Amino acid sequence: MDGVLLSVELPQSVDLKIIETAPGIKGATAASRTKPATLSTGLEVQVPEYIETREMIKINTSTGKFMSRS
Repeated sequence: MDGVLLSVELPQSVDLKIIETAPGIKGATAASRTKPATLSTGLEVQVPEYIETREMIKINTSTGKFMSRS
């Protein structure tokens, strides 16, 4: 109001694009190991091995962790 920030409320999750990660492994499941992935914002998160570059994923804004594909 009048140039003064009153409050900011973040959504519970956001959808972001993976710009770089190791190639996906065929047959990998959600319970498998993880690998690092760099997102369009520059954030690096751990994602399941089956996720590939250019996929959109859902990130929890409270924890900054991978939730699911979007």
